[in-house]
Amino acid sequence: MRENEAVKKNHKKVFGAVAVALLAIAVLVLLAALTDSVTERQRRSELLEDAEYVISTLGEKGFFDLVGVPTDELSYSGVSLYPGEDRGAWTYSQEELVNMAVYEKCAPSVVQILSDATLSYDAQGSGVIISEDGYILTNNHVLGTGDTFVVNFFDGSTGRAKLVGTDGLTDLAVLKVDRKNLQPIEASDSEPVVGEKTLAIGNPFGYTWSLVTGIVSGLGRSIFTQDGGLIPDMIQTDALINPGNSGGPLLNSRGEMIGLVSSIYSTSGTGQGISFALPVSICSLVADEIIENGRFSRGWLDILSIELNPQIVAYSGLAVDKGILVSQTVPGGYADKGGIKGGSEKAQYGQSVIYLGGDVIVAIDGMPIEDYTDYFTSMFGTKAGDSVDVTVQRGTSRVVLKDVQLVEQTGENVRWILR
Repeated sequence: MRENEAVKKNHKKVFGAVAVALLAIAVLVLLAALTDSVTERQRRSELLEDAEYVISTLGEKGFFDLVGVPTDELSYSGVSLYPGEDRGAWTYSQEELVNMAVYEKCAPSVVQILSDATLSYDAQGSGVIISEDGYILTNNHVLGTGDTFVVNFFDGSTGRAKLVGTDGLTDLAVLKVDRKNLQPIEASDSEPVVGEKTLAIGNPFGYTWSLVTGIVSGLGRSIFTQDGGLIPDMIQTDALINPGNSGGPLLNSRGEMIGLVSSIYSTSGTGQGISFALPVSICSLVADEIIENGRFSRGWLDILSIELNPQIVAYSGLAVDKGILVSQTVPGGYADKGGIKGGSEKAQYGQSVIYLGGDVIVAIDGMPIEDYTDYFTSMFGTKAGDSVDVTVQRGTSRVVLKDVQLVEQTGENVRWILR
């Protein structure tokens, strides 16, 4: 009995000793870790102090040279962070570096266009190179009435260009110069976003290859042309655009073209902070067909129409309050043959005469049509000879007219719409 008690006492002593030892080891490990942590912090602090001393003495470039980092490989958006020995490192802000990188990349793809007849700097604009073999995209209004032009390049050389073709609605034109190995602009394959940085390079008032910056202020803007047409999906920017910028590229911060500078909103004839560019996707579509066929063909319904408004809806007692009222169709035309019906009740509408009682177009190929913006948008990607399904409201019935053939959209039949 006494022996068992002695054994138990010995076990307790052993366990106690082991516990004390383990506690001591844990304390030692903790102290070692704390010591290492303090040492690491001290070491980092000393390294930081040493680095700051080297940078203050030799500069950032000298520091990188000292640790073996090649500074000629350090760049942002293609521009070296250390442009030369004659000025210190980190001279420019990040935004300035982006601006310089985009200009360096894209300026050689921008040209100045002058009329071959006048060579007047008062009648000139910008263009953008879209192929290595000499195709140049610009605005039609830049060209005036001529068909041959002088093109000034960024490298100081000059060439003569001929008109390949135009698209009246989008105001786009393609020129061709007899050149090879030109530097085409890089087109963006992503959609622009409101708020992102924009840059434009052009020749405002003859001041060649000028750079302006801004942001994308809005998307999906619809702009009516002087001929009464409507261009959907325009990009709005606050980059300061002036006469002479037209036909130049609107760029993102990667130096990719997101649009072609096309117009400004102005009450004075100069830039006032609201400018518009045609999206690059539309530019590519139109330019490719002009290059292939010498022209761009777009479809159109051969009807005389008017956009519904509350007065017409109330007067006619229509079953819908949105859509395009068909006033008349061309007798024997495609719309007439396709089953679209015009009105028969003559009415005075402002300075025009319209006919009430006809179909109201409410959808084209399933796309809802509420106003002229929808109508032009539905026609934008079509071609003459294409067929579309037209949904109309006829009295109290909804009728789908299948395979209505389209005529070619022209400046004349675009003016058949009434406002």
